[in-house]
Amino acid sequence: MPDEFAAAPGLRVTFFPDRAALADAVAGLADASCARVSPGLPLRVNLNAVQNIALIQLYRKQADSQAAEASALQLLQQLGAGAAGAKREADMSMRERFIVLLARALMLRRARLVIDQPGALLYDEPYPALIRELRRRAGGDKEWEIYDYAWNRVLYE
Repeated sequence: MPDEFAAAPGLRVTFFPDRAALADAVAGLADASCARVSPGLPLRVNLNAVQNIALIQLYRKQADSQAAEASALQLLQQLGAGAAGAKREADMSMRERFIVLLARALMLRRARLVIDQPGALLYDEPYPALIRELRRRAGGDKEWEIYDYAWNRVLYE
């Protein structure tokens, strides 16, 4: 049975005992209601950060490309990573890459946002503090969920 922890207002962490339990939980997420930030959902390497985020509005909402890119850049700036806008994945720091993945997920505006295995994306960052800061910057009333391993619980306390 997973263990849950409220890491901050609007931020809930669910801890799993092993890779199989976490993978089962991720597999059970409904795609239509859930936006994910995951090591298994990489960026398009031929696009810069703004273009990767703008894809959501371009293809899901048939938005104008200039409007979609302006909206993507605004979200990146709100999250504190506006300088990464013109970078491609290979030129981004891990922090910038994570924020771009997060912005892309936020752009979906789905009922749930799940960040799975943040340590795999931010392995040399104090990622619980970064995620709390990004949650604060993003604002909104939706709760974010983090799926992490039980042995990382101490990082959140």
